[in-house]
Amino acid sequence: MPTIVTHAAVPLCLGLGLGSRIIPPRLLLAGVAIAMLPDAEVLAFKLGVAYGHIFGHRGFTHSLLFAFALPTLAMLFHRQLKASAATVWSFLLVSLLPHSLLDSLTTGGKGVGWLWPWRDERFFAPWQVIR
Repeated sequence: MPTIVTHAAVPLCLGLGLGSRIIPPRLLLAGVAIAMLPDAEVLAFKLGVAYGHIFGHRGFTHSLLFAFALPTLAMLFHRQLKASAATVWSFLLVSLLPHSLLDSLTTGGKGVGWLWPWRDERFFAPWQVIR
């Protein structure tokens, strides 16, 4: 089952594989953080938000809008991340998108809110190969 820690494997492998000249350490850390960020919505449970609510687990933070908006916003900080805006956007997008994909491959839960805000429906991948 994908966990908050295993989601970090994608940016770690990619960043370390490409090397620090292409993915500077600050950008690598941002990639790890952004890969784990969608699961921060479990804090909503503490506030009484239901699992199936769009602000519940695997809701809006797992949407395509979220996956594209966050890297786009992060481009504003490309100088602090010591990389070009295009590198920041690309690396963070590739770090974040697999989170929702991996979660949609599981057999548990209510699916992933891929299409929020256009649809509140949750989706699973055609194959649930992760238990």
